[in-house]
Amino acid sequence: MNDMTHTIVPKSDQLNADDLLTGPKTIKITGVTIRGGQEQPVSIHFEGDAGKPWYPCKSMRRVMVSCWGDNGAEWVGKQATLYCDPSVKFGGIAVGGIR
Repeated sequence: MNDMTHTIVPKSDQLNADDLLTGPKTIKITGVTIRGGQEQPVSIHFEGDAGKPWYPCKSMRRVMVSCWGDNGAEWVGKQATLYCDPSVKFGGIAVGGIR
């Protein structure tokens, strides 16, 4: 068998929408890091992240704060199902994103 999956992995230091093209992924949060002064100030680490945390957009951070509260340390152990939403726009162009 010639397994091609390793040849299509996106090159990045974070979880990308492309990583979810084959379907949704349920993650279990292992840590939350806040890095001030950055466009993507929150890193969500999860079981099996292989050093590629999820950097949720502001809309997704608002959803998590609404559901789980504003203390990121209390998010550890919570689970979220992430998926690629192809309708997410950047600069007015649909590029896809994680929801």
